[in-house]
Amino acid sequence: MIDPVDLEEIRETARRAGAEMAEVPPFRGIETVMTSLLVVGDAAAVGVVQDEVERRRGGLVFDLRVGAIRPIHRSRALRQGELKVVAVDGVVRIERCDSEVIAALTRLASGRGEKTVAMVNEAAVSLVR
Repeated sequence: MIDPVDLEEIRETARRAGAEMAEVPPFRGIETVMTSLLVVGDAAAVGVVQDEVERRRGGLVFDLRVGAIRPIHRSRALRQGELKVVAVDGVVRIERCDSEVIAALTRLASGRGEKTVAMVNEAAVSLVR
């Protein structure tokens, strides 16, 4: 799924990489604001396009506040690989993190247990030091 704003730049990236792209029409009756694409080419060319799409989506935001409308989402305000955690008592920004921290935050954002808090705290503190 591609934001229509990025479509031309993604097409250009695909062209330079030697991949072919085609828009996939939405399912009948389902309206979307995003565009679905099919990218065909060798693994390296498709990988270049995929990396560009991910870079444009930005970093991850975990909104841990009660009642957050979008507890986990991507934000263009962050670079790819950056992580922002919004909690009741403040905001933490981590430039690079591993999959354990992301998994722990995902469990926390979906409301699965208090043990996750200690796990995130321990992992995030060790990453910052």
